[in-house]
Amino acid sequence: MAGYTVTALSLDQNGPASHFTVAVSVIDSNGLGVQDLAESNLMVHNMTDETHFGVAELRSTGVGGFYRLLLKTESVAKAGESILALVVTSRYHQSGRVPEEIGMGHAMVKVKVI
Repeated sequence: MAGYTVTALSLDQNGPASHFTVAVSVIDSNGLGVQDLAESNLMVHNMTDETHFGVAELRSTGVGGFYRLLLKTESVAKAGESILALVVTSRYHQSGRVPEEIGMGHAMVKVKVI
């Protein structure tokens, strides 16, 4: 399994919201940006409490391997900081085709619910 280097940085919120923006870079083992990822390639796990966070949207920034990730949480989430584990996996090969190496990487990021 190929390893990805994943870096994530949470952006500050300007007011109460149930959505969070996270800047993410995904670099493969050759030092190249991983392109064409989709929401289904990312999983988010809250390490702090039981509040559920999910991927609402993933947008490429136009620079290979850099993405703008929009996370969402329940509208009744408690105020405070949460530590999130972000897991990124590559696309899986189609049945009957030569299998591609599956890549995976992870990062931790802190978000603040206000």
